[in-house]
Amino acid sequence: MAVIPLDPASPASHAVGLDFDQTLVAHDDGWQDGRIYGEPIPGAIEAVHALVSVRAVFVVTARPRRFHSAVAAWLSRHTGLATLVDADPDRAYWLERQKLLVTNKKLGAALYVDDRALRFEGDWTTTLAQARHAIGLGRPHHC
Repeated sequence: MAVIPLDPASPASHAVGLDFDQTLVAHDDGWQDGRIYGEPIPGAIEAVHALVSVRAVFVVTARPRRFHSAVAAWLSRHTGLATLVDADPDRAYWLERQKLLVTNKKLGAALYVDDRALRFEGDWTTTLAQARHAIGLGRPHHC
């Protein structure tokens, strides 16, 4: 894995993006109409604190915006960090350390941590095979 160095000329290198559901919070009982009921995944809170000490951290959620305040409240309660909801439709980067941002945008980042991610390593043949497997498709049928 390549290490992305902190580069003053690259705002993206200053941040880490973390997925919320099933990466920071466990939802063992399913979606439940969007209610945020789970406990932190073991090690998640310590990881957030370690990351905010060296980079800006934002939390990405695919939840509708009406849930973003509840996500921010959960994060604040469990991390003790100031947590803001992204209200800037033009935001491309998050650069503030020691604060979390909740957003539904994929902002520029040195790294993303996500439970559903597939790492692209330059080979689409391998990546497509892994993607097909991950979404439950077999090998393509050739005529």
